[in-house]
Amino acid sequence: MATSYTVTASDTIYTVVDDCTIVYSAVITGVVTDEILGAFDGGVLTVKPARNDLDTKTSGTGLYAIAASLVRSFPKLATQSYTVNYTLRAAGFRDVAMSVTIPANPTLAIGAPTVAMRRLPVRVQGRVVLDATGAPVAGAQIVCVDNPTPPSPPPPPPLPHTLLMRSPLYFDHAKNAQVQQVTLTVGGTAHLTQPAAAGSRTIAVDTTAGLGGSAFVQLATPSFTTMEYATVAATGPGLVTLNAPLNRSYAAGIATTVQYVTATTVGPVAHLLTDANAGDGVLVADQLLQVATSVIDGGTAQAEYHEMGALTDANGYYAVDGVGRAAEIFLRPNPGTPGLPVASWFVEYDQAVNVVNFRI
Repeated sequence: MATSYTVTASDTIYTVVDDCTIVYSAVITGVVTDEILGAFDGGVLTVKPARNDLDTKTSGTGLYAIAASLVRSFPKLATQSYTVNYTLRAAGFRDVAMSVTIPANPTLAIGAPTVAMRRLPVRVQGRVVLDATGAPVAGAQIVCVDNPTPPSPPPPPPLPHTLLMRSPLYFDHAKNAQVQQVTLTVGGTAHLTQPAAAGSRTIAVDTTAGLGGSAFVQLATPSFTTMEYATVAATGPGLVTLNAPLNRSYAAGIATTVQYVTATTVGPVAHLLTDANAGDGVLVADQLLQVATSVIDGGTAQAEYHEMGALTDANGYYAVDGVGRAAEIFLRPNPGTPGLPVASWFVEYDQAVNVVNFRI
């Protein structure tokens, strides 16, 4: 038995004997980076194991370790492998779920794959006014364009192009997923008989005529500044069940335009250069598509349709949610009109709302 010693607490003296020493060993080590900026500097990284018997340690530069008492947590490690599940978290970044297998009779610590942490997207909003008078410009389309002063020499191909969408993605999409322009054909119109709240997967309509086959739903405010397309899971008397929750809220009656449309793909096919997450409002692709409507992953269960670019309302205001995936974006109003300004904007990810205004 080990030597005893005394501890005084609250005017009471305790005699203590250490009869058990627990040694923790690092079993997994890893590092995270910033997907956009590279080095993970200044962030507070936390590691949350699925098991309560594991300990963790992190640094301010993205290094981390998971430690354990081997005899308690992995008693058969000499002959048996174990899988450790944990989550990487940092303020301003998406959570990353990890699963690392420790093989039997390993040489510790096991190195986990390096993870590029993905920043949470932000909102970009602003106003477009006439330079001469300051009057608001209604119906101006705000799109992403390529860098007007590209670096020299240019980076190796494929060159990334950012595509701005009026509403965020409903689903995740893998790298190399196809993006293509579509033309729409209206097969029927309807009105909402009840308000449709953001997050709802069911809308109440006065008719479903024209919603058969491959048709899907277009919902928009009269100005079309707020609009989205929803694919259909099922229909019933006066009800349409959607494949994904709505991004925005829509009022009943004439305050919302409801159309049932079908799509035909046209033009070149772009491909995603990085995977995309549900909630993203920006795509990074190998071609710049300055078009009206596009389909992502057409012909699959995750097919979704989006209007490209934001639109200003009667007072000249616009807003886009889900802006991310790039350190810098280049915004331009009314791309078909020569001579209008391009705004170079380094996205401020520490600000939930970025304001970018235009005078044209």
